[in-house]
Amino acid sequence: MSDSDKDATVRKSIGEVLNGVELFPLPKGWTPVEALTVVKCMDPNGQMTWCTRRTSGINDEEMLGSMLLQIELLKRDMLADWENDGDDD
Repeated sequence: MSDSDKDATVRKSIGEVLNGVELFPLPKGWTPVEALTVVKCMDPNGQMTWCTRRTSGINDEEMLGSMLLQIELLKRDMLADWENDGDDD
């Protein structure tokens, strides 16, 4: 097993994995418990790709449910923007 393969099996802090990536903060008083991230990445050949990462406490059902919820919320927001664009056509 190469060193890079070993690194892929060891969990690291979010700040270490996503070094330099910025997010909006959580609401005041909220405490992070688990995380699911969708990350746009560039591979060594310069190709853009996507990957997901999650903390150990998120199971497959929670991952699917949270992603489906985000899809529905995004669709609702996009539809509202489209309906309110002021264009009569």
